[in-house]
Formats: sequence, structure tokens, C-alpha cells
Amino acid sequence: MDQNLSHPFERSGLAALSDLETPAWREVLAELERQQEAFLERESSFRSPDYRWPRDSLHTWSRVWEYPYAHAQLRAHLVGKEGGERSRVVDLGSGVTFFPFAVARLGYRVSCLDVDPICARDLERAAACVESGPGEVEFRLIEGERLPFDDEAVDAVYCISVLEHIPDFEGTVREIARILRPGGKLVVTFDLDVRGDSEIGLEAHRRLLGVLLAHFELHWPEVSVHPADLLQTTNGPYPLPTTPPLQHLRGFVKQRIVKPLLRMKPRRYLPPHLAVQGLTLRRRS
Repeated sequence: MDQNLSHPFERSGLAALSDLETPAWREVLAELERQQEAFLERESSFRSPDYRWPRDSLHTWSRVWEYPYAHAQLRAHLVGKEGGERSRVVDLGSGVTFFPFAVARLGYRVSCLDVDPICARDLERAAACVESGPGEVEFRLIEGERLPFDDEAVDAVYCISVLEHIPDFEGTVREIARILRPGGKLVVTFDLDVRGDSEIGLEAHRRLLGVLLAHFELHWPEVSVHPADLLQTTNGPYPLPTTPPLQHLRGFVKQRIVKPLLRMKPRRYLPPHLAVQGLTLRRRS
């Protein structure tokens, strides 16, 4: 395979700040910004007050990198497949955002999967009023550990910042491999804990890579990113807000003093300090 490792989309690895400055990235981001704006114009027709997620999901610290990365991989996956039956792609842990509609406009039949019934209600409403042609968008609720598809039933899966929040991500990865056809594409991104007190720390990262590479092989090679170029929650165009000092003090007292006294398990009290990694993989035959 002829690989231009300087191209921001032709690689796997950590998110880099310099990716966001390339013409290729800016082009995809501008298109996604237009599509999100059109999606939000219809929001009053489908959004429930019960649903909690940032309206402007594209402009967060990580999604500004993850969405363009996944969109470019899925667009490339369709090259040479024009005509015939539409390729089926699964959005695993979809929530209710503009992104599956952007993927459908590439020509995919997009199946959004989530465990939240509110997502089912809102996304089905959105599918009735948001343009998705030439593809289509549907929703399927995840109930239990099994994904709602037969073996080898889908062509591609994308999973954006979801695996790190699943306690049994090994089982989820096995399920992804089960529903993907041999040679099918998996585009996955996940947060990495930089400080050492969040979901995907060093040991969990080793486990996650191990189970992924047991079922998949890299489509694009992993390329190193210099630490000074690393996109993190504290930098980039849309960094996460810092915790105010008083709120930080309250969190410290609650998590490190009150909960231990009550024999409750403390949770982290600092705002997360994260990086993000993206991998493009193929299911092993």
C-alpha cells in the first residue's frame, strides 16, 4: 500500500495539534461544520429536554479531531464501491448528533446503536426531519451484551470516544468483530489518561490494544506524535474548561475525606487531563 505518512488521515495514532492546521483537515472540518449547523437548525423538532450532551458536539476538545478523522476514513472506505446495495455502517454509542447524518450523506446505511432509550426517541425523530440522502439513518437499542446484528452483517463500524467508558470493553470489541465482515473496517477513537486517574490509563490501554489487535490489523500504520504537538484537554482550539478553585476544594473534600469516612469509593475530583488516539483497522479473515 502506498502510504503518505505526512497526510493527516493516512495514519493511526495520537491526535496532533498540527493535524488541525493542514488543508485536508480544514476542508473536512468546514464541511462538517456546515452539516452540524443544518442539523441544529432542526433541533427543536427532535431534541428532548431529558437528553444531555453538548449541542455543539463538533467543537469540543476531542471531537474537532475525532469527527474529521472518522469521516475521512469512512469516505475512503467507499472508494470503488459505487452502485449496488448501500454499505452498512454501525455508529456504536451514537448519542444524538449530526455525525451519523454526515456519514449517511456519503452513501452509507447508518445504524446508530446506544443503550439509552432517550437516544432512540430523539434520533428516530431526527431521522424523520434531517436530510440523510443518498444514505439513510436508523436506530437500534442495545439490550444486554450482544449487539443487535447477525454475524458478519455489517461493512464498517465506527466508535468515537465510547470504549473507554465501557467496563467490559473486551466483550464489546469481540462483538464488533463478530458483526463485521472479514476485511471490514473499524474506526475507533478513545481518550487516554495523561495524569493517571481516569478511565484509560496505562494498563487499560495495553489491554485495549491487545484485544483490538487480536481481532483486527492496522489499516494505517501508527505514527508517533511529538509530546509538544499532542492534542490534550488543556490545549487546542476548544480546551475543556478548568475547575474553579472553590469547586475543586469541594470536590477534594467530598472525594478524599467524606466518602472514605462513609466507606464509599472515592472518585477523581480533578478535571480530566486527556489525550485522544485514533485507529483505523481491518477485521482479520
